[in-house]
Amino acid sequence: MKSSLDPRERARWDAVIAEEGGALGLAGCKPFLENKLVNDIFYEGTFKGEPCIVKCSSRAPESIFNEYAMSQKLAAADPMACAAALAHWRSRDGGMAFVVVKRLSGPSLTEMIARGVEADEAIGVMEDMLRIARALAAAGIVWRDIIPDNFMMDSDGHLKLIDAQFAIDRSSFREDPYLVAHRKYRLLLFSHHPDMAGRGWNDVAMMLHFTRNLPSSSHVKALRGKLSEMLSAAAFPVAPTTGDILRMIAYGATMRLRLLLHPSAKKAAVLRERLQRVRRFVTGRKGW
Repeated sequence: MKSSLDPRERARWDAVIAEEGGALGLAGCKPFLENKLVNDIFYEGTFKGEPCIVKCSSRAPESIFNEYAMSQKLAAADPMACAAALAHWRSRDGGMAFVVVKRLSGPSLTEMIARGVEADEAIGVMEDMLRIARALAAAGIVWRDIIPDNFMMDSDGHLKLIDAQFAIDRSSFREDPYLVAHRKYRLLLFSHHPDMAGRGWNDVAMMLHFTRNLPSSSHVKALRGKLSEMLSAAAFPVAPTTGDILRMIAYGATMRLRLLLHPSAKKAAVLRERLQRVRRFVTGRKGW
């Protein structure tokens, strides 16, 4: 795999995984994804003989420990709700961190939807959504990043959540420093939930939204009904600051200017969709 990281940064992570990871129980680690927005590099290998994924970041190191802590907390409520967090490491200066999680066999829910979900599978998907929603409620966790990519099938035939990097404790919300520093990403892109007008999150609303086109049956409708009963309690509103609203107005003005420059049809569609996000956020008007 061709490296997309600076060679010195890649070498530094390779050394950390070999030395610090090896001391924890990592072995046979090979990189498979690099230079993402928040994370430096991902490895796959084994942890004490169990297949695992290692997520590494020097860009948002606090969020890496958060993934470990939130995954463990959710698993305490229901071990079937998420990929198990196996280990965590952070450098003495706090600038580098990695988390080790169980590697799930797949496919992701995104892949399942793309190839077509059968009627009996739809029942299983909705049962898993309901189970996970109940576990999140019991643990007092708002996952925030509820998208089909973050539901992965395990070898037991059940979907489990992955990517707790920016999950939050409902009783003690404190925004991650990375999202505080990157307000445009936080306000416009990260887990923007139209059902909340971008002013907070609702994990259950998102589950209902992306499963809405699954094959329907009386069983599926009943499960969706039970999930819908959790909608109100699942909401986690966050009041915008004056600065947030002014930022979004500025982002909107920039996007309208870019639309006047006649971008490609694909880019124009993206800009219009994001302008809708801006309008919802500024006005507080909810809806997809």
